[in-house]
Parts: sequence; C-alpha cells; structure tokens
Amino acid sequence: MAQIILNTAVAVLVASAFLMTASGALSGGDMRRQRVPVRVKIRRARSN
Repeated sequence: MAQIILNTAVAVLVASAFLMTASGALSGGDMRRQRVPVRVKIRRARSN
C-alpha cells in the first residue's frame, strides 16, 4: 500500500515538472530563440 502511494506521488511530481517546463518553454519561447551572430574565420591557402 505504501509503495503504491509513493509511486503515485513520484508520478505526480514528474508530471507537474513536465507541465511547468512545457508551459515555460511555450510562454518564453520567443526570448530563447534569438539568433546570436557567430563569426567564422575562413582560412585560405597561401599561394607561394
């Protein structure tokens, strides 16, 4: 009986954490998807 209650409590905690993460990602998705400019150094072969 105690194991069933413990498993249920763990399942509720995991589900609530998932829902909080999903709602946070949906509400703040625009802020996290900003593009950051990245400079790429191109090495060119030197002709001697």
